[in-house]
Amino acid sequence: MLDWFNTFFRVLIGGYASMFGDLHPLLSLTPLSIGIGVVMLWVFGLTSDQNAIEKTKKRLQAYLLELRLYGDDPAMIWRSQKDLLTTNVRYMALMLKPAIYLTVPMVVLLFHLDSFYGLKPLQVSEPMVVTVQVSGKMANDTVAPVLTAPAGITVETPAVRALEPGQFSWRIRPTQETSGDLQFTWAGHGSWEKSVASGNHWQYLNHRRVNASLESLMHPGEDLLGVAGVEWVEILYPAATIDLWGVDLHWLIWFFVISMVSAYMLKGYFKVVI
Repeated sequence: MLDWFNTFFRVLIGGYASMFGDLHPLLSLTPLSIGIGVVMLWVFGLTSDQNAIEKTKKRLQAYLLELRLYGDDPAMIWRSQKDLLTTNVRYMALMLKPAIYLTVPMVVLLFHLDSFYGLKPLQVSEPMVVTVQVSGKMANDTVAPVLTAPAGITVETPAVRALEPGQFSWRIRPTQETSGDLQFTWAGHGSWEKSVASGNHWQYLNHRRVNASLESLMHPGEDLLGVAGVEWVEILYPAATIDLWGVDLHWLIWFFVISMVSAYMLKGYFKVVI
């Protein structure tokens, strides 16, 4: 079921981003951030107690005004501060319900977006390590899986064992811009693949292909491995940033700034009190 879920989002996000080709990533991220900001605003208005929020905000403003008006009356200041603190707690409690509705789908969506905007393909001629994590204890004489790389990727080392964590690792090096699948074959366990890409084009990438369903929510770029004895296989792609006029930031910062600003600017149009 999770494979179908992740595939749907991969196709959706990959298809959307592909319409912008190799244009600056903010050209695709900006309308996406605005759209998500509007959806968040709509869900917030739908799931929150708008009347209670509005009354609570007015009380907060009244208590702040009291602090200024009765600055020379210690008893009034103490009472206003106590009421202000109590009302702030109530305001935060009113935010809890919409936050619960928004958090889970947002976290899942952010993992998918990070697979596109947060990672860069391997750089041509720069080496990278591929690691397979196995289940259970590994012996000194455990036979290593056989790794076969697609055209444009060279496997430079045989498998190196790390007995304590139970891992096999290889060093690979892209020799040209390419994309394809690393092929693994392990006697007695079967075979599996791991996607790999090199070059300079923005594309949907995946650090780790996993075997556990819940972990696939954090690593949604590929289907579950479905191989006994293997927990995950990983390529640590370089982290990507988005530069605009010399301001080089992680995509999440651009995303939250754009989505929050757009939601705040449109809250009056949607008649939502925040």
